[in-house]
Amino acid sequence: MKRSIHKYSCIVIMLIALFIGSSLHSQDTSITIKYDTTVINKSKTIRIVTVRTLPKFILHFNAGYNSGAMELTSHNGGYSRNDFSEGKNYSARHGFGFNLIGKLPLGKKGNFWLDVIAGFDRFQSDIFAKNTEEGKVYYNSFNGGIGIEYNFTPTHKVKYYFGANPLISLISGKSELINPDNNRVDIKIKNSLRIGYQAFFGLEYAFDKNFGLNAGLRFTHANLLLKKSEEPVEDPNASPPSTTVGLNDNATFDPIQFAGWKQFAYFSASVGISYFFGVKEQRYKLP
Repeated sequence: MKRSIHKYSCIVIMLIALFIGSSLHSQDTSITIKYDTTVINKSKTIRIVTVRTLPKFILHFNAGYNSGAMELTSHNGGYSRNDFSEGKNYSARHGFGFNLIGKLPLGKKGNFWLDVIAGFDRFQSDIFAKNTEEGKVYYNSFNGGIGIEYNFTPTHKVKYYFGANPLISLISGKSELINPDNNRVDIKIKNSLRIGYQAFFGLEYAFDKNFGLNAGLRFTHANLLLKKSEEPVEDPNASPPSTTVGLNDNATFDPIQFAGWKQFAYFSASVGISYFFGVKEQRYKLP
């Protein structure tokens, strides 16, 4: 009887062990591991450089302030009756001017350029100084020339250059002279042809391939050659009295009214716009 019970107990224990083992095995096989794969696309930077070709022609316009040098000065820029009558100076200092310049390259590299220049400059004794008790004066100068320019960076956005040119000027003007007795005399300065030169330095900044800004400094000596002085010619029928003279910028052995050794020289500072013709843009991908 005891053997039977022991036998049945062993069978029951074995069945329970089998049941538990199968249960654990079924739990192990039911586990599922899930995972996701994410693909990240790497971005690539592409560098593009734009190169502009040399302009085939540049049209350059500017305007600016003129400041007289040497005899084109006066007492604080104002008018002096005695200095003007005795030919000591032009009795004016301040003025303004305009220039129109056409530029042509003289080679494939574009370092040397041929400049064709046309300009107008005016000087006036009462622009800033208002001491007109003794009179006033103004001068107009129409000028032009052909010169050479050297450009350091002709294909860059910022172009630096300097140059020089001979200059032909046609100078005229008018003065109103007030004598100590308050009598007024009108003095007409007739057209006088002179030869001189200009030297300049400047830069241009190109906003795009066709348009840019320019700025520069210039020194002009307008009457280096063809200086001349002549006797004044009075017009007795004019009211008020009128006298016509030349520029009278040459020294003479015999004193001549309004005449003296005078230099029509001045500095200019200007800004303006530039138009570039025939420029092409080429794009390259850098490695």
